[in-house]
Amino acid sequence: MKSAIVSLYGVQIYSVIVTIVVTPLLIRFLGTEGYGLIGLYFVIQMLLQVVDGGLTGTITKLSAGLDPSSANSVIRFNKFYRYFQSLINKSVLILLILGGILYQSSAVPSLIESSLAGSTIDKSVFLMIACVAIRFLSLPDRGLLQGLERQKTLALTNFTTVTLRYPIAVVVMSAFSANVTLFFFFQFLVVLVEVAILKNFSRICLNNVGISLGPKSSDNNGVTPDLKWLMKQSGSLWLISVLWVLVSQLDKLVLSLSVPLEAFGIFSLALVSGNLMLTMFIPINQVLMPRFVKLYEQSDSKLFTNMVFRSLQFYVCFFSIAASGLFIFGEEILFLWTRSSELSASASVFLGYLVVGNFIHGVTNIVFITAYAKGELVEYAKRYVTHVLVFLPISIYSAIAYKEYGVVLVWVVGTFVFFLHTAAPLLRRIFEVRTALFLLATASIQIMLTVTAMYLFKSEFALSAYPTLDFLIMLTSLFFCLLAINYFISHISIKHNYG
Repeated sequence: MKSAIVSLYGVQIYSVIVTIVVTPLLIRFLGTEGYGLIGLYFVIQMLLQVVDGGLTGTITKLSAGLDPSSANSVIRFNKFYRYFQSLINKSVLILLILGGILYQSSAVPSLIESSLAGSTIDKSVFLMIACVAIRFLSLPDRGLLQGLERQKTLALTNFTTVTLRYPIAVVVMSAFSANVTLFFFFQFLVVLVEVAILKNFSRICLNNVGISLGPKSSDNNGVTPDLKWLMKQSGSLWLISVLWVLVSQLDKLVLSLSVPLEAFGIFSLALVSGNLMLTMFIPINQVLMPRFVKLYEQSDSKLFTNMVFRSLQFYVCFFSIAASGLFIFGEEILFLWTRSSELSASASVFLGYLVVGNFIHGVTNIVFITAYAKGELVEYAKRYVTHVLVFLPISIYSAIAYKEYGVVLVWVVGTFVFFLHTAAPLLRRIFEVRTALFLLATASIQIMLTVTAMYLFKSEFALSAYPTLDFLIMLTSLFFCLLAINYFISHISIKHNYG
């Protein structure tokens, strides 16, 4: 497990570094409006996740419980895998057709306030949809590799695609043309490479365990998987996925149509900066989902509870520093990143709210994984339906009436309310009262210690009073010192509870 986490985090850190280095170059090449289109691409990418329908998560759970020595287990897996791939293929075809219709209608430029040519916006949006659609073809393969805990394979694939998607894209634009349409066309080529790699790896992985996806016997031919089981496993997951996409992304889509593209580009910079923290949670998610499933199915409640406790402790240990750093030093970090005082001052206002909401969302996500492993997604989904029915109209209204401020404030309040309404009750079922209070106390100590130390640092040292390199070194040193202290507190907490 440790080697898997190291591999995934190595690539994820590389991805974050690449994003940090490339983003100012993209803004310089494409302008703030061009970067606003990239921000719109991120929103469309998240909105179209509804196509997945919870199938990838179901494949992950199915793969985690796969027994290659059992003929029934292999046949069952074979049927579901091929059925899922068939559903995804049909969804991709529908998305490409809809993207083509949208392109031919030329409706998008009339909805976006921008000085960019209408043909540029049309082509870019079509390529965005094509990228997302084609990438869906590999989702079952990614779910398979994650369920079989082939984390190093996924890390290698991610390393390749990140390198192609950003550094090589910048080189291509430098060599040919700093054109936003060229950027998205190159992203489409990268998606094709990613799909080919994942499908090849999944085929090799299955062959290594003696499983073929082709119909080996008449038992596989023409047999539809148990749809009742499918609905039970993926229905709640699909509903949660759709609701999360709507409540977290629809307001941003509305915002992109409510403000000038240049203003949305500034907001996108804050959004990307805040999402770097969430990006660092992806490796944890990939490791925890199959591991939680296996521990729970082993019927060892102590090991399962211990794993959940450790996950929450180390999440607070690392991410309280990331969130506090971006909240307190947002403007300084953005200036060191973009070298633009105007951009950093404008974007940092929204960044602080975003990272607070993202931090709370990360804790809730761990609770979601526990519900996923325990088969309690139905209750989780019911609570989420209530949450979305309340906050979705508010978020859309806020995006129209209060623009960027409305979006970020509703995000913070919404994530906190959902944590109290859903995550906290589910956690009480996992931990004894004493353990839950101890977890809350140690997490609060780490957060308060981190925030206090950072505010004291900011009161003594200012970027304007020190050379850039000196300030960066001092700030980095502070972060590492706090990380060591938080890690020590987490380690003592885990040892005290579980030995």
